[in-house]
Amino acid sequence: MKLKTVIVGGEHLSPQQEKIRKAFMYLVSGGLTTVVSLASFKIFNLIVPEIAVNAFGQNVSLKLAINKVACWILSVLVAYFLNRVTVFRSKGKIMSELMKFAGARILSFLIFEEGLFLLSVFICTKVTGVPSDTAVFTLLNIPITYADIMNAINLVFVVIANYIMSKLMVFKKEDLVDYSQADSSEGAEKAEAPAAEAEEGAENA
Repeated sequence: MKLKTVIVGGEHLSPQQEKIRKAFMYLVSGGLTTVVSLASFKIFNLIVPEIAVNAFGQNVSLKLAINKVACWILSVLVAYFLNRVTVFRSKGKIMSELMKFAGARILSFLIFEEGLFLLSVFICTKVTGVPSDTAVFTLLNIPITYADIMNAINLVFVVIANYIMSKLMVFKKEDLVDYSQADSSEGAEKAEAPAAEAEEGAENA
């Protein structure tokens, strides 16, 4: 099977092969999006300065929230175009889909990437007493913090939830490329051609 067929599909794939291809490419797209999210989170964590506000008499850091928002915007753009081209193969209007895609991502962002993430980091830091930006171990000489760990775990839930919402809310069935239907229509056209020629010959005779 050619690489192009794996990435965008092809008319010679059976329905079962197409399902497997879509599942594989969704995992690949999710993996690439995860890499982008994790890498950008580490980069933003290094370049974004510490920002604190006073809330209820306590200084609250906004650095984590700002980093997550920046990572989310970048990840949404990458995820949308990967899903549109390789998974759902949609021909719908880009801006309309992108808006719905972003709306679906906002739901998962609020529930998982912000809500569950901040809650899990808060619990870890309170239980262990280790600040969220302090390394708890190193991996390939890269310091890993509780924020990094919780971010990676939450992304698993995000990938699953995003696929379900994309299929139900974003990419309309009528906008998707369906090779099986294309084959059927081509077959029908080829079958109709000889019949039309025969009819035309009978009329001329």
